[in-house]
Amino acid sequence: MASLYVAVAYALVFWGNALAGDGVSRVATANRILFSRDPHLAAIGFVWSPLPNLVLLPLVPFKFLWPALVQQAFAGNIVSSLFMAGAVWQLLGFLREIGVKRAMRLALTACFALHPMIVLFGANSMSEAQFIFFLLFVVRYLVRWLRTNESGPLVVTGLGLGLAYLTRYEAVAAAAAVLPIVAIASYMRNVGSRAGRLPLVVCDCLIACTPIAFAFVIWALASWLITGMPFQQFSSVYGNAAQVQAEGLLHPDRAQEILWARQGTTWILALEPLVALVALICVLRSLSRRDAIILAPVLVLTAVIAFMFVAYVTGMIPRQLRYLIVVVPLASVMVGMAVAPTRNTILPGKPARPPRRFRRSVRARTFRGAVVAAVAVLALAAGVPTGAVAVLSPLTNPTDAYQLQALLNQGPQTAEQQLASKRWMTDRSVAAYIDSLHPGRGSVLVDDFLGFVIVMASNHPDEFVITPDRDFQPILADPAQAGVRYLLVPPDRHLGSLDALNRAYPHLYDNGGGIATLVREFDDVSDLGTNWRLYSLTSQP
Repeated sequence: MASLYVAVAYALVFWGNALAGDGVSRVATANRILFSRDPHLAAIGFVWSPLPNLVLLPLVPFKFLWPALVQQAFAGNIVSSLFMAGAVWQLLGFLREIGVKRAMRLALTACFALHPMIVLFGANSMSEAQFIFFLLFVVRYLVRWLRTNESGPLVVTGLGLGLAYLTRYEAVAAAAAVLPIVAIASYMRNVGSRAGRLPLVVCDCLIACTPIAFAFVIWALASWLITGMPFQQFSSVYGNAAQVQAEGLLHPDRAQEILWARQGTTWILALEPLVALVALICVLRSLSRRDAIILAPVLVLTAVIAFMFVAYVTGMIPRQLRYLIVVVPLASVMVGMAVAPTRNTILPGKPARPPRRFRRSVRARTFRGAVVAAVAVLALAAGVPTGAVAVLSPLTNPTDAYQLQALLNQGPQTAEQQLASKRWMTDRSVAAYIDSLHPGRGSVLVDDFLGFVIVMASNHPDEFVITPDRDFQPILADPAQAGVRYLLVPPDRHLGSLDALNRAYPHLYDNGGGIATLVREFDDVSDLGTNWRLYSLTSQP
């Protein structure tokens, strides 16, 4: 599967110029850690989880052999392809361990691996691939612990939760589901224990949740020591809340929340149209078998979906299809648990021949099981064609649909497709123009919150003074004194209103703010609408 995802990634990047903004920004972050004007590990930033940036560090130095790894952010595509292939492997191993027969587990794994949403995010460099990998990792080892009661799988479950949190913050929702599952299972298992139930329950819960608690504390502490703010994802001017507010989406009214709830539900059903049927089958199988273990992994993934759905409805996150992607592995896990054989129903040794009435009952149950399995697999397979429609439709996937349509469209393209296929081209032309000026080290002041593509596309990234540089704030306050020659600014609207230069110097973008003269404006040829302006510093502010 890794080969498939890498091949799709190659087509996205080099044939269609279909680059995912967040994925590109993570490559830019890894690049600035190693090769900026002021390289240091703290340049990783503390708004988002660190692991998606850290795993890119080994690939970034190879840009000197293949510049496209950084300049076109293909390093991120390679990493997402490997992690999504790993997620497929985790699902296959999970299905094997719960006893799903070979033909069935291959079919279920194929439905997951070839789901258009999984293929896209396995190839497009976003962090969803890593997150899904760790979620399935957690699910696999949690179920192994529930079935064996060995401490090893519980330790691995805890480590998986910690790594999931360092990948995406919504892992907290998964941990909130794992904790009561472990507590209840531990309590029920230790009936009559001489040591008492409560100490054993506490020990098991600590094993499961200490890694994620440790990751939470260490990451917040590092952020507080370096930036003065422990939770920059909430308090930073570049954080998610600030971005959503800049786009005018924060604090929706009741009517808007209802509308977004309907939209979110529609999008979930677009990815997995029969997920409710699969959930019902899973619950009924759990009740008929009196096996609560069936529901444990389902609850873990459902908690993540519920968390993201609430955040989606309340305006805490942008309305993008990718935030609901966990419904795809959720459906796969539910079907797997529903079709898995009942644990310990087949005992070693040759059983005695049962009575004829019992044999008829067994055949009836086998037939019912086969029908249930067929229905569940067909319900899961239905997500493949509907998922393709969802991924390619601007109504459900406004962020990526036009880019993908432009890549697949062999005939004349619509205006929307043409604009989407030219994203980041203007930023690269800005980098090329600045390189041609040979401005010198530290001569161009830019906030790489929006200017990350310009910096990473440059052949000389040390030309730029960027936001994570340890002397950025003093230079921003007095750029002329620091030897800065040029100021590069985006339009002072929407996300551009968060730009550090626009905040420090009102009207800088409009007319130079009285301190600079316009050198050149770069009209964005894409639908991003970021018309950069390069100003030459003329006086000391």
